[in-house]
Amino acid sequence: MSDVEQLLAEYKQVHRGGGDADPSPFLARASGVEREQLAALIDAYLERAPRREFDAARLRDSRAAAVADSAHRTLAGSAGLWPVLLPRLRNQARVRRAELVAELAARLGAQSKQEKVASYYHEMEQGLLPAAGVSDTVLEELGKIVGYGKDALRNAGRMPAPGGPAPEPGAVFARTTRLGRPADEAASSAAEPDEWDEVDRLFRSG
Repeated sequence: MSDVEQLLAEYKQVHRGGGDADPSPFLARASGVEREQLAALIDAYLERAPRREFDAARLRDSRAAAVADSAHRTLAGSAGLWPVLLPRLRNQARVRRAELVAELAARLGAQSKQEKVASYYHEMEQGLLPAAGVSDTVLEELGKIVGYGKDALRNAGRMPAPGGPAPEPGAVFARTTRLGRPADEAASSAAEPDEWDEVDRLFRSG
């Protein structure tokens, strides 16, 4: 059992035992990549844990809704911890998503394809893009922007194991268009392999 798994197991034991279940002491025992992974795993665990008596007022004042949504994408998607980790890293780096996308496109030499880069990055944060297909080049340049290592990003994309099958293409299309992205942008990653350009290969062919 890894150090992260051991700390997660200890946190679960405290939570199930009716303690105050404050994750801070457990996070303090980890550092760097392991701390980020532990925080994401605790978020995912809390989303699935038995619910306490509902308190609407308390919910409105908490981050629970956002945590639950990102944890759901982690467990049901195909990108491991990315739906939890990537927004957190972006916020810590104080970089707006539009700024991150613009810089990532520039680093990839794809300024003219910025909309497509934005579409793929959106799918990374939503857990809709299979992590195995995202190239080391993308992860290395993304890591430079948010201050996180390429290998750590790769590992985060592999854990935990998905809780179910990846969403059907139709469901992905419907969800992304509901989020306000144009239909042609939402469909940009649906091209056949023989129609891919360099951006498609960077985000889909590993």
